[in-house]
Amino acid sequence: MPIVYLIAGVIGAAALTLIFLSHLRFMKMTSQTAGQVLRSENRVVRTETERREETVIICRYTVHGKEYEVERILRGRQAKRYPVGKQLTIRYNPAEPEMSDIAVG
Repeated sequence: MPIVYLIAGVIGAAALTLIFLSHLRFMKMTSQTAGQVLRSENRVVRTETERREETVIICRYTVHGKEYEVERILRGRQAKRYPVGKQLTIRYNPAEPEMSDIAVG
């Protein structure tokens, strides 16, 4: 009889894991389109405990005739890699196209 409980527990844990994964943001972004860099700039962020450099990238993309913008922050000084006008891949959720991310690599 304990084996039945063990199997039921494993099946239940697997089901909960699948439900959790299905709700993660990146799991819903299954479509992609081309986007264009509107702005890319390096900045320095200072807090009481640290100083870090980061790059802010803003892209525009179109889904079903409607334009959207997405922002991504990267570590380090990388603005030269993403000049204005550069084409990048944008991943987005087809049910909610404003839910998106810039695919950088």
